[in-house]
Amino acid sequence: MPGLLLSLFVGAALQMPLSVATTDDALAVFANPAGLSRARQFDFYYMYNFEKGVFWGNNGFVANLGPLGGFWEPGNRYGVALGLGKGNLGSGIRVVRDSLTRCGIGAMWRPLRWISLGGVWNDLNHDWGSVMLGAGARPLGNRLSFSADVQATDLSNPVIGIETEPFDGIVLGARVKPKDWSFMAGITFGLGKVSVGAVGTCLRHNSIDQAGVFVRAGKEIRRSLIPPKPRFLEIKLSGSLVDLKPGFSLSGSRPTRTTWQLLDLVKQARDDKSIAGIVLKLEGFRMGFAQAQELRAALEAFKAKGKKVYVYGPSLGMLSFYIASAADKIVCHPVGDVNIPGVSIQSMFLKGTLEKLGLEFAGQRHGKYKSAVEQFTEDSLTEPNREQLEALLDVIYDEFLKGASAGRGMSRESLGLLVDHGFFMAHEAIAQGLIDTTCYEDELEDLLKQEVPGFRKVTEKKYLGQDEFCYDWHGRHLVAVIYASGSIASGESRTDFLTGSMTMGAKTIVRAIRAARRDKRVKAIVLRVDSPGGSGFASDLIWHELELAKKKKPVVVSMGNVAASGGYYISCNADRVYANPGTITGSIGGFSFKFVTEGFYNKLGAKRQVLKRGEHADAGSDVRGFTSEEDSIFQSQVDYFCRKFVQKVADGRGLSFEAVDSVAQGRVWAGRDAYEVGLVDSLGGLLTAIEWAKHQAKLKVCDFVFYPKPKTGLKAMLGKFLSAQIRN
Repeated sequence: MPGLLLSLFVGAALQMPLSVATTDDALAVFANPAGLSRARQFDFYYMYNFEKGVFWGNNGFVANLGPLGGFWEPGNRYGVALGLGKGNLGSGIRVVRDSLTRCGIGAMWRPLRWISLGGVWNDLNHDWGSVMLGAGARPLGNRLSFSADVQATDLSNPVIGIETEPFDGIVLGARVKPKDWSFMAGITFGLGKVSVGAVGTCLRHNSIDQAGVFVRAGKEIRRSLIPPKPRFLEIKLSGSLVDLKPGFSLSGSRPTRTTWQLLDLVKQARDDKSIAGIVLKLEGFRMGFAQAQELRAALEAFKAKGKKVYVYGPSLGMLSFYIASAADKIVCHPVGDVNIPGVSIQSMFLKGTLEKLGLEFAGQRHGKYKSAVEQFTEDSLTEPNREQLEALLDVIYDEFLKGASAGRGMSRESLGLLVDHGFFMAHEAIAQGLIDTTCYEDELEDLLKQEVPGFRKVTEKKYLGQDEFCYDWHGRHLVAVIYASGSIASGESRTDFLTGSMTMGAKTIVRAIRAARRDKRVKAIVLRVDSPGGSGFASDLIWHELELAKKKKPVVVSMGNVAASGGYYISCNADRVYANPGTITGSIGGFSFKFVTEGFYNKLGAKRQVLKRGEHADAGSDVRGFTSEEDSIFQSQVDYFCRKFVQKVADGRGLSFEAVDSVAQGRVWAGRDAYEVGLVDSLGGLLTAIEWAKHQAKLKVCDFVFYPKPKTGLKAMLGKFLSAQIRN
């Protein structure tokens, strides 16, 4: 009968407008088992066909759990199906039992987001069965789909289909066979995790041949006709916030979340129509000032959508108050406090300590501001070092005053006077306009209910546990985010077993960049740098791989808290460089050194003698200092490397050698000042850099892939242990 072809059911209780090319939820059990290869979450359909004189046989049940699906029509038929897939290609198998056992196989290929091709070989175990072929197209996005299906033995008799969702939650579908103008039409009303609908079939005689209704329930949330009630997302911010979680160490618990996880959570909430606001609870977190600026910017963007932000902090310090100042209301504990005494930098000098221990510093440096060695050679700040540190303090303090004063609706001068006072109990902070009110944490929800009629909250865990239905046919293009975190060294990236400090291994990062470069799905690369530098050789290996990547796709750098020295080296050649105003960057220079320990051994009564062949065989030993000739040799090598460094910066930033050299000299810059002198292109955080990458790659939406890939399990642990033994 014509309705059978229209529905593509194999005698199901209720015929529905399905296509072998476009159906990819539980109904793929009927249309094309390859559709199950999308491995969606649990979906269940109950269907009822209004056929007179029959009740029990009019019912139908179909469900899937991931790639496994099945159906049951009481007293009539049942069957199971399995879909398997990789990338955009899927396959499936189906076994149906009625009066006979019928086997079928299917395939589905989605080469582009707007094209889907499918085919099913039904009843292949009975006289070779029949083959159905189909194609689908989405010329205007995932709210409008066209399809065409045809029996391989009757290519002149296709079935044409259309499905559209003109409004959220209202889906209209129809399929027509032009040869005799039989058609089927259906309507679905979506309510998030539940849908209800009706289907009717009209044959050539213009009579209703069949009609029925269905109900769907599933784990994934689809577009809803009824907008969900507004909710407030509760975020608890505690522990360390890092770009990349380190490996296991004995130093303590691992960080609870990454910078990306937090920023993306706020962005998701910003774009979610069901989220009316955020309740941010600050509980003893640790992060850098640049990260705080990124979070504050994300909260400001959230508020720009007309949404509310409330902050609860039992006790607020400089960073937590800076973040909280972006909120519509700040609530503190009744006996809490607000401590905003300002910002400071403390430097330690070990020259006298080395002298007491009989240790001698021997080294070379390039750049009058390259101050890393001064802790061993000086007993107080040199003028160049003082100059750069004062400038850093000026920017950080000014950024704090600018952001916090604007957030609290007071002048910078007024906030500056409060900072000079420094310490406030909660009631004093209210009087000075630093916070709005106080309450115990268990009273916060009642307070917010007074502020927001109908207040409802959702925890972060529950919110992230929601599964959104993916309407797209083709896997989205990717943007690769590569984390370059820690001191730079040769070899693989690693975490110190005792201290938990991270080392960025050039081999690991080069492999990650190369993988992103070679992956055709990756359309842009974002290098997130949080590094004070390290090995010049290892930095150059990473720089070179980025040069190769730039020839294939856009490369953008997002600087975190620190991207200085080698951290700037691996950043300077990107197509675009973003830094936060409070990022510490620059330090274009170099140094090398060793400690001479002969005096220390003498104090212990130990004597050492050196036998050598070659004038400079012991130049690198700790027994003696450098000769004047050796010092000249090593200084020339440091100078040579630094000239190369400056030239790479000049080439990458489109500046002259002289212009870069004038702002280099080993000087560290705050991101805001680095922007003024041309060392970075724009001010902004990770989310801003990602948006630029998407724009350059011409992507409106994308998915993300993160590198380096975490290594887990016994094999990874043994590998790290063996590598450590080999190094030792």
